[in-house]
Amino acid sequence: MEAVLETFHRSGQSSGPPGAMLSQGNLNTSALTLFLALNLSVPSQLPWLVLDDPVQSMDDVHIAQFAALLRTFSKGLGKQVVIAVHERALFEYLTLELSPAFAGDSLITVEISRNFAGDAVADPHFYAFEGDKAVAA
Repeated sequence: MEAVLETFHRSGQSSGPPGAMLSQGNLNTSALTLFLALNLSVPSQLPWLVLDDPVQSMDDVHIAQFAALLRTFSKGLGKQVVIAVHERALFEYLTLELSPAFAGDSLITVEISRNFAGDAVADPHFYAFEGDKAVAA
């Protein structure tokens, strides 16, 4: 299978390559969309999805939509999602968006940093679903 992305002018004539027509964020969104669509269109051989800094150059709206899509992959389709991000704010946002929402859900976050000696240090956090303890009146 070969995926080809073509652009067309509103007149119907073929335009330039997508790189000349789209912003970097739009190119990244298009590539990620194609990757995820291909992942859904073939029988799954692996139960996980690994993404390395998938939201480069995306605006906040596209990041929120992407987080919702990841929630669908993990909770609706039962895929284990592994994401590497390089920004603290994005790490915290995805932790919130992908936090356990149903019985049996869990989330593991691992923050990797360097200590004063320059050694890599991994700081894992485990989140499990906890039922609402509030009592309705």
